[in-house]
Amino acid sequence: MPFTFNHQKVLLYGILTLLFLMIYGGVSSDVTQTSIVFGFGAVQWIPIILIAVGSAFFAMEYSNNTIIMLLYKSSSKLKIYVSKFLVIFLYGVLLTIIATVFTFTLKIVLVGSKYNWLADFDGRGPLLNILMLNMVGAVIYSFFIVALSFMLIMLVKVNAAVIGIGLALGFLGASISSALMKTFPGLAAVIRWNPLNMIFVTQQLANKSYANISNLGGLQIICGTIIYGLIFAMVGYVLFKHRRA
Repeated sequence: MPFTFNHQKVLLYGILTLLFLMIYGGVSSDVTQTSIVFGFGAVQWIPIILIAVGSAFFAMEYSNNTIIMLLYKSSSKLKIYVSKFLVIFLYGVLLTIIATVFTFTLKIVLVGSKYNWLADFDGRGPLLNILMLNMVGAVIYSFFIVALSFMLIMLVKVNAAVIGIGLALGFLGASISSALMKTFPGLAAVIRWNPLNMIFVTQQLANKSYANISNLGGLQIICGTIIYGLIFAMVGYVLFKHRRA
């Protein structure tokens, strides 16, 4: 699968956007332990960046007609789809690593040694452990969000619309899920498995109290996120397989 210069620029822009948003999160308000454990907002921004980059990754192939060359060189659409999926998912892992390292940097620059990494955070363990658990949650959710972005770009075929859906999911998804369970408590056992509820995986691994909101245990929400990711990936592939170049 050729990796074009345009793709390289998109991936670079995503990294720069993440760093800018983390800096903004660090300087726009007082730095607290909470802002540190969430990577100065990185846990929130990584999924949104991924859904934008993931959809653009495919959209550019169709707009530039390079998808025709890919299909000509490879007889396997599955190979093309999986290779692109892996590139974006691994990019999500890279973003998480960069965010983790940059969190250490921003903390040193903005507050120095004010907060000890081994100090207890809200009775849940060392500050460092909570940060790492939140980043692990971001990686798990990245699998879900990349699969969703690929499915949506195949279904909607409009990059701006996919990004809009991604923003709505990132900012409103968890609230909508919680509201549904509160509105229909008798159906909470079923509603809790809706895909919007999986966004809690980015926070629940480090804060078990979120289980009272998601109504899912730690292992349940991890499995649910991965299963939905697999479902979205399979639906996306079927749509890709039958889409005309």
